[in-house]
Amino acid sequence: MKSNPVQITSSIFTCPNSLFWNNSDVQIMKENFKEDYFLFFSNNKLTYFNKPIQKAGSIIRKQKKNGLYQWCDVSNAIIELIHIQHVGQGLKITKNQQSIQFFGYVEAWFKDLKKFCIQKKINESYIINNKIGCGSYADVYRVTRKCDGKEFASKIYDKSSDKFDLECIIKELDILRKMDHPNVVQLLETFETQKYIFLITELLAYGSLDDVITQTSFSEEEILKGMYKIIDALSNIHSKGIIHRDIKPENILFRKPNLDDILISDFGLADYYNSEGQYQYQRCGTPGNMAPEILNDQPYDYKIDTYSVGLIFYQMVSFGKSPFIVEDYQETLIKNQLGVIDFSEINVSPQIKALLQQMLETDPQKRCTINDAKSNTLFKKFNRITIKIKRKRIQQDQTVSNNSLRSTSIYQTSSNSPPIPNNSKFKIIGLNTLHSLPNRVRSIDSQLFSSPKSCNSGGNSSKTSCKQRNRNFKINVKNSIYQSMSTTKAI
Repeated sequence: MKSNPVQITSSIFTCPNSLFWNNSDVQIMKENFKEDYFLFFSNNKLTYFNKPIQKAGSIIRKQKKNGLYQWCDVSNAIIELIHIQHVGQGLKITKNQQSIQFFGYVEAWFKDLKKFCIQKKINESYIINNKIGCGSYADVYRVTRKCDGKEFASKIYDKSSDKFDLECIIKELDILRKMDHPNVVQLLETFETQKYIFLITELLAYGSLDDVITQTSFSEEEILKGMYKIIDALSNIHSKGIIHRDIKPENILFRKPNLDDILISDFGLADYYNSEGQYQYQRCGTPGNMAPEILNDQPYDYKIDTYSVGLIFYQMVSFGKSPFIVEDYQETLIKNQLGVIDFSEINVSPQIKALLQQMLETDPQKRCTINDAKSNTLFKKFNRITIKIKRKRIQQDQTVSNNSLRSTSIYQTSSNSPPIPNNSKFKIIGLNTLHSLPNRVRSIDSQLFSSPKSCNSGGNSSKTSCKQRNRNFKINVKNSIYQSMSTTKAI
């Protein structure tokens, strides 16, 4: 079971100076490992021997003759099915220019490990169809799996683009692989070719909450049901040490046309929690959907997601009306930065209004956590698994708009950006305001100002057209109701 050096095709995930096997202890309980026996070729004996190997998530390990273990984290390793006559089907895993290969009943291992590993030959598995979402950093295509004809979505990154950021791609992949909640989008597998990276996810063809929030009237009971799904999913995300940082109606997608099957998507801006409240890209999110402390350049934590969910809650009970979003981008930013909300404009029960006020508290120290919201008595009934909830079909929006007031994410490289001036001279967006606003270039304006090399969230659309195109972040052309899955990295 010796690891042999091999020559592999060019991969951005290769670390030539790293070893395949690690001798240090791995912090995984023994009972979490699954052991199977496979055939390994012995270079000394020139024959195959049946030997055990263990797997737990992305970790594989083997036992040496002295009883000690060696292990390898196969995340972003190259994985492929192989076949040798008279031996049969096998699995080859290549990492850091070294590889192991073993033979036998490897299908289950391949199915489990392909979520963590990289495959090379996408054309053997999928047919790439039409584009269903576009951005400046990645586009989203509908793809068909050849073995069964099922359709999926693929986010495609161009490795040759000068806006491509490997560090952010690796972080996004790592975060997506940790997602295991039924109301969070799932990464199925990843492919890499000489020029592109393909992230395969389930196809969510029923649009986003933004498509229906102003068209469908929901009762308080139905709203609470949908909000509990979002809050429960976000609680699970936070439990993994991850902050989403771009919760908005456009990133809440439908697996089926009802509030029972909604999912949180788009982890392009997500990051791991930092106890200092400082991040590589400090100011990021979507204007009108952000916590005020982000725009005030203050340290922040998980509670920024609580605030963003509170804004979705507010819009659900007010038939899509946002407390901050207006036609003028600069005014939207100022309103969002101040965080002043008039709760007298919504007609809801006192209990819902009280929870909204806790979630939308401007001071993060006084704001409730997502788990506080989840444990609120309003959601007590939805914790019972046995309850059957009548599903209400939503009206799907078939219209397509070019621009959006609600959907444009921002991503600022500097963590010390100046405050947004409340001054009439900044009402017209131009070069004078470039250093005062979040630095995210969108659409045709991307050639005017440089975007940071960062992994960004996608621009999505709403129903109304923006009268004024802002030069400080990119506005995507919405090609389908599936636009919420795209990021702003373009092919």
